[in-house]
Amino acid sequence: MKVLLLSKYPRKGASSRLRSLQYLPVLAAGGIEVTVSSLFDEQYLNTLYANGTRPRLRTLLLYLKRLWQLPAARHYDLVWIEKELFPYVPAIFERLMARRGIRYVVDYDDAVFKTKKEKYHAV
Repeated sequence: MKVLLLSKYPRKGASSRLRSLQYLPVLAAGGIEVTVSSLFDEQYLNTLYANGTRPRLRTLLLYLKRLWQLPAARHYDLVWIEKELFPYVPAIFERLMARRGIRYVVDYDDAVFKTKKEKYHAV
């Protein structure tokens, strides 16, 4: 089986490393071939980690790169999307993939229903 993993970050991003990338060796051992394509790259993360800002031009370029890569999704048995294809953009492209018969799964964070302004309370 061929899977395209559209992660948010490369290995340097903790959320992607823990949510998906750590499982790649196990999947490979089971005969599942996973191709990883992260939305943001290490250059983006270096800027974010160094000064807490998200580089706008870099973000735009990386969005365009992902948009350019989406047609290749039809060559895979399954597309594994980490959270969303494009953060802060409605799920237009996910809907287009579904209409074209591209099989995909979405791995949402366990607290996706919470916003940054909401506080987490222990129950």
